[in-house]
Formats: sequence, structure tokens, C-alpha cells
Amino acid sequence: MTQIYLRTESIKSEDIKGLSVVNSEDLNIINALKSSEPCLLEGSRGTGKSFLMKVSEIEIEEEDPKALPVFVAFNKSSLINTDDDLQFYHWMLAKTIKALANKLRKRGFSVSSYSASLLSNDESDNSDSVEQDLKSIVKIFEDSYKGRSHIDVSSLPDIEDVKEAIESICIENGLERVFFFFDEAAHVFRPEQQRQFFSLFKDLRSPYIICNAAIYPGVTYFGESFEVTHDCTYKKIERNIRDSDYLQYFKDIVFKQANEEIQQAFENQRELFNTLAFCAGGNPRILLKTVQDLEKVNTSSVNSLIKEFYRGRIWAEHTELGEKYKGHQEIIDWGRDFLEETVIPTIEKYNAVRKEKGVDESSIYFWVHKNCPEPVKEALRLLTYTGIINKIGSSVRATRSELGARYEVKYGCILSLEAKPHAESKHFYESLSTKKHPEFGKQHPSYTGIVGFSLVKTDDDQYKASLKSMLEKPIDVLSLLTDWQKEKLKGAGILTIEDLHSKSEANLIESIYSVGPVRARLMKNAATAELLEYLSG
Repeated sequence: MTQIYLRTESIKSEDIKGLSVVNSEDLNIINALKSSEPCLLEGSRGTGKSFLMKVSEIEIEEEDPKALPVFVAFNKSSLINTDDDLQFYHWMLAKTIKALANKLRKRGFSVSSYSASLLSNDESDNSDSVEQDLKSIVKIFEDSYKGRSHIDVSSLPDIEDVKEAIESICIENGLERVFFFFDEAAHVFRPEQQRQFFSLFKDLRSPYIICNAAIYPGVTYFGESFEVTHDCTYKKIERNIRDSDYLQYFKDIVFKQANEEIQQAFENQRELFNTLAFCAGGNPRILLKTVQDLEKVNTSSVNSLIKEFYRGRIWAEHTELGEKYKGHQEIIDWGRDFLEETVIPTIEKYNAVRKEKGVDESSIYFWVHKNCPEPVKEALRLLTYTGIINKIGSSVRATRSELGARYEVKYGCILSLEAKPHAESKHFYESLSTKKHPEFGKQHPSYTGIVGFSLVKTDDDQYKASLKSMLEKPIDVLSLLTDWQKEKLKGAGILTIEDLHSKSEANLIESIYSVGPVRARLMKNAATAELLEYLSG
């Protein structure tokens, strides 16, 4: 119905603030990201982690002339495949220094020959040549998916030299600190990458360097040397559908991008908007996606979309994780079955019984014992990553004072099971209660099928096979590209994910006829962002 930005990467930096909507919790996160303490920001896919980091970067530039914010995207981590045991650490280091050098050049700050020599282990004292060397190393790493590569990293500096160089650059240019914003911190199915990331995150700490990073819930491996409680400030993006400002907040987000026709239609039928907003369960991207896909702003279209999206599409994305990463397929498939065949029917039955008894109380919640089998916990963690469920308490007392975790199933997944979702939504929402909900003890019968599962992590050979399979997929699997974009790409001979990845921006501009350079660049950025998110899980 309308074209909407679904990703931060697709938005120009100068447009970020204009599309920004922040509430008190967001302001708290932004202040933490702008503070002198390192910060980790946790949130499921599409909740706005990258956007808040971008807003923080821009505000630092506007407000503090003695600070230098540097945004570093690690979304190409899925392509790294070399014979270097510390491949990810070295790639991150090269990419981080390259981003710093690029930002220094753009801001017109000088880099002395001494600082340049510290940033290069080959004793180069020219900042331009250092940047070119780093660019070359980064490119070789990011092309290594084509075949296991040997990369000479001898020119990369020692981490202590990097810190000394940054201190020198700050003193030379009257800067007090450099802020690094690390987006897509590491590949969620490659734990070793994540451990190396947190080693770098901790190694970089100095009076002149502040590190911030976006991470996912449930699937982050910190390693033995990193302690969340001691080494950073930890923030979560939590947008509870029961918050008093929830509807206004999400209305503002949608109205920042929707055209006047859609705005007026939702103003005239606010309850339809409210239903879609509640269904999204606090996820801006899901709400924007459903608004974009809505054929008309009327009850029939809203009901159809809710059923199609929350009964089908959202589950298909979760199942696709198992198809991409075979080492996790059993756990992923079991988790979906557990939710669809056990948890949700139990919640439905619970709600029906309460309704029959005349108790005005409904639930979208369930509780799992803290001592349930580890594979159950892993399956729930992966469901949290994809955003189908949300962990809203890890030490909640249930019946007989047992301790466990309370989860929330996405509102839309429960509401979509109704024959007329919109007609039921208002009363269902108003009767929601967290006081009572179905409970699954430590030996619940539904766990029988998962007890024997091993918690296999994806090894390099499995990962390489998975990556090869994904690169061969048609571009049709990139769900957030518009049909128009896909047709233009196909018309230019770009049929698979690998075709798209191998095309440079210049190639794309030349290949797509009737599309100017600016639009081609936006298409390339949007397509690359979607491609890299697809590869990362």
C-alpha cells in the first residue's frame, strides 16, 4: 500500500533524526550509548537497535565537538572463512581501524606520521597508505567465502598500539574520546566469532575509547574473559504492549513514514491501527511491514493480514533458520512444534475456560521451570531471537513456589487464531493478565521428544555448506525487497543471492536501465542489507 523504510541501513544519515520517535525508555538507552561507559544493547530482530545507535552517533556529533563517533557494521561476518584461528578478531580489528581512519578523514582531523605508524605494523607513516592497506585486508577477508583463504595479517598492529595511536590522535586534535558503535556484533550461529568479538570489545577499553554494541537476546556467547555485570552497561529494548504510551509511540513511528491517505484512514479507524500495533508485540519492523502489506485500511483486510502473517509468515522465518543451519534444525523444529502444538493450544484452552467461568482474564504468557532440559532452553532462546516469544522474567515463582522463566507469546500469534481477530482484540487486550498462565514443569510430558537432542553448534564445515546453499538461493527469498526491486534486479541478470552480492554499486547502476544513480544506490544498499541479514540468520 505504501513504501516504508524497514531497515536503518536503508535510511540516509540526514533523514534519521526526522524519522526518529523516542520515548523515555529510548532516551535512557540513548543516554547510556552516549555515556563514558561501554554499553551493550540487546533486542530481537527489528526492534530498533541499529536505529538507536545511529541516533546516538548523530547526537554525539551535534552536541560534543570533542568526541568522535565511529559506526562500524559487522554484518559481513557470515562471509569470513580463512585458515586463521583468530580470523574474526583480525577482520574486526582491520575493519574498525579502517572505519576510524575514514571518519577522521571526513571530519578533517589530522593523523601524524607517528600515529599512522602505530596503526600499521609495516611501519608505514602515511595515513592514506594505511587506510588503503586496511581496505585491502578487509576485502580479502570478506571475499574468503569463495574458498578458504590464507591472509597475511602481519601488517595489522598490536591492540596496544591501536589504543596508543587513538590516544595520540585525540591529543593531537583536541578530542577527549572516540565512540565505536558496533552493529551486528557477530554471527549468531558462530559462537567463536562472538567470543572473539567480546575479546576485542574488552581489549579496546581505554580512557580515550568507548565501545557500544548491538546484540541479540538468547543467542549471545560472551566467552570466559567478558563479564556483563562488570565490563559494560547492559540495556534491553523492551516495548511492553501494556505500557501507557505504547499506542501513541507506535502511531508516531508509522505516521512518520505513512502517506497522508493512510494516516487519515487510520485516524478515522483508530481501533484497526491499535489491533495491528498490539499484534506486532513491540516490534517496529513487524508493524511497519504489516502496514506496508495491508491492501486497504478496513476490517476485512486487517483480519486477512493478521491470519496470513501471524499464522504463516512469522513461523516460516523461524523454520528457515533450521534449513539454513543444519546443526540446529532439530532444536529449531522442536521449538516451533512445542509452541504451536503444546503452548499455544494450552493458552487457548486456558483462555476459553476462564471465559466460560465468567472470569474476565486472558493470557498470552506461559512459564517454564528453571530446571527443564537444556535443549528446551535452547529452543526457547532461538524463539526469542526470532521474536516469536519474549522472555519477561527469569526468576518468577509459580505454583508451589517453584522458580522459572516467564515468556510472552507475540500477541498476533494468539489473536490470529480467532475467526475475526479484530473484533476480539479490544476486549482480549483489556483482559490481559500476567497473574496466572499455563505452567510447564521440569519434567513436562511434552519434553520427551527433545531430551535426547544434543546441543550441536555449527562447525566450520557445516557452516560453509550452509553458506554455499544460501548463496545459491534465488533473490525471491529476500522478503523485505519489494516486488519492483526484485523485478529490476532480475532484469539486470541478478537472479541469485550470490549474483547480488558480487555486484558492486557501480555494476548495479550500469546494469539497471531507467534507474538513476541515486535510486540504484538506494536499491543496492537495501538489497545488500537484506542479503546480509538473510545470511546472518
